[in-house]
Amino acid sequence: MNNPLQPILLPFLEQGLETQNQNIKLLLYKLNSDIFDYLDFESETIYQEPLFFSYFNKSDSSIVQLEQILAGFSCDNKFLVQTDDFGRLYIPNIGWFITNKNNTSLVFYKKEMLLEKDGIKVDFTLESFSLIENTSIEILKYPIPLLEQCFFNVDKKLIEVEIKEITEKHLLHLTKAYQLIKKNIPTQFQLLEKYANKCMIFNIDTYERNSFATMKAAGIGFYNAYQEDYDEVFFVDDIAHQTGHVIFYTLLSNVEDFFKVPKETILETLELSDGTFIEKRDLYVLFHAFYTYYTSLTCLDACLEAGDFDKRQIHEAKGRIAFYINKCYKDLTLIDEEPFKSEENAAKYFTEEGLTIYKEIKNTLLKISKKWLDEIKAFNFSNQPYNFTYSKFTELNPLT
Repeated sequence: MNNPLQPILLPFLEQGLETQNQNIKLLLYKLNSDIFDYLDFESETIYQEPLFFSYFNKSDSSIVQLEQILAGFSCDNKFLVQTDDFGRLYIPNIGWFITNKNNTSLVFYKKEMLLEKDGIKVDFTLESFSLIENTSIEILKYPIPLLEQCFFNVDKKLIEVEIKEITEKHLLHLTKAYQLIKKNIPTQFQLLEKYANKCMIFNIDTYERNSFATMKAAGIGFYNAYQEDYDEVFFVDDIAHQTGHVIFYTLLSNVEDFFKVPKETILETLELSDGTFIEKRDLYVLFHAFYTYYTSLTCLDACLEAGDFDKRQIHEAKGRIAFYINKCYKDLTLIDEEPFKSEENAAKYFTEEGLTIYKEIKNTLLKISKKWLDEIKAFNFSNQPYNFTYSKFTELNPLT
């Protein structure tokens, strides 16, 4: 199965990537006007490194953190680096240096692959960076200090999440999911490898932090594997969803290409029943949501069509499809009250390019809805929380 949106998106993605890369180059140049004596200015991949985005989005980031990133790409030899609470330090393109020096500043000599403290050699074990099998997508197996800013709760307070053990537990499921997407919808997978080529699994109650993607770490999909029964069905869905956000961040780098009105135009206000949390959903957020519905639906549908799931997994995948169809249709009504009969309001919000994407997403929703209607129309989702929860789904829709 191919991705009918890809030919539409590709030129805008290339333009968006160029915009992002130029922004990173400019920020690096402002810090050090000689920096391109040591970095390949023409490289496309260097300036996609997510930790550059993390560095420039963190108000109290240090020059040591930048040097540690640059060590993975620069032709220079000597760099200041810093271990974390566990004595680890991560350098892109190289991997994880594991030492017995916690929270310690060191000097790294790249050509010699040597760490020193005050001129004395520091012993380390090197774990090369890890790629998901048969892909060029990197799995980040341990916490990285620069990424801590990405983990916060609804009150915007930073929270600690577990990464190492949950990654070990779910690496096989994650690998299977990426490979299913690669096999069943290769054009979408090509976008993942180019625009979302790193990922991280974490574990914390989803009331604290859902799976996510963020411009503070553009290029990384963050997957919260909190529920005990997660397997490759969840990861197919979550990979499609979160990398969909990553791809759309790049696409919307030149946002004026897609919207006729300000992207901050509010279309919905959500409030929890106790009044403690209000979420305002604007046009930019809603357009992101449409695309992630599209990616999750197409990936789950392709895996079902290929017969890659067992009986229980088929039940879950169909539940997820129905769940997203309902959510997507509800969101479409925020644009047009009867979205499959009129696009009058959509034409007020979107440019011709934006409207083309919007229409293709609607067409896909309609096609998949018709395909599975007889099997999913009786599903009851009245007990579902915000995130699809299979154990809740089976309470009202038992597997037969």
